[in-house]
Amino acid sequence: SVSVIDTATNRTVGNPINVGKKPVGVAVSPDGHRAYTANSGPDSVSVIDTATNRTVGNPINVGGYPVWVAVSPDGRRAYTANEGSASVSVITF
Repeated sequence: SVSVIDTATNRTVGNPINVGKKPVGVAVSPDGHRAYTANSGPDSVSVIDTATNRTVGNPINVGGYPVWVAVSPDGRRAYTANEGSASVSVITF
């Protein structure tokens, strides 16, 4: 799961958000509306709506064992570094 932390108080906000198994990296879109988690099992990326703190749709399948995710400055693409397959996956929105 992913927890939201209020950086002003260093306390969690609400309940943990269920995502894919073994989330290992998270990135936020430039506009702050979405967060993306790299889930190392089962090799996917989950999309979180930051207004509702809920996942959007089903996890997106990517290469083997994604360990990090980054979002392009325009928010139209996400990239995952896939340790298990020595590759990078590109997700377009």
